[in-house]
Amino acid sequence: MTRPSEPVAGARGPEHLVVPPRPASVRRRVEPLLWLALLAIVLVVQWPMLKGWYYRTTDRPIPPSAVAWRTDFDAALAEAEREGRQVLVDIGADWCPPCIAMKHDVWADAEVGRRVARAYVPVMIDADRDDVVSPRYGVSGIPTVLVLDADGRVLRRANYLSRSGMLRFLDGERP
Repeated sequence: MTRPSEPVAGARGPEHLVVPPRPASVRRRVEPLLWLALLAIVLVVQWPMLKGWYYRTTDRPIPPSAVAWRTDFDAALAEAEREGRQVLVDIGADWCPPCIAMKHDVWADAEVGRRVARAYVPVMIDADRDDVVSPRYGVSGIPTVLVLDADGRVLRRANYLSRSGMLRFLDGERP
């Protein structure tokens, strides 16, 4: 007679009762989920680009800006110094899909316009026509949003921002 703790010669333990799944069957079940996750990541990352393309291809007119933009950078710095405010710089281009999305969703928003008017001297720079401001601040992609002091030193920097992100940015938070 054998003790229960001793294996019986030729007997198979419970590990042989469970058949491990084949790798191909696991792959067939998991692969669609991986593709779905990848698609979700691409959509989240590329959302500003897709939204801008949508606005551009459907010829949706850009709503009026709630921000009273200046276009003269040096005059904006001088005005900021006189009034003791900071300078908000938006560097973009007419062809840029995320810039178009910001014009539709961020700069047209009344609350964004109020906060900008309260604390900033806003200046919009067209990256295609600018050869001074963009190189000075090392702008390598658009849109780029800068908050500068009256001396032109960068206090905060961001790229594309949604409406809520812009409101936090204007309140002093870094993106």
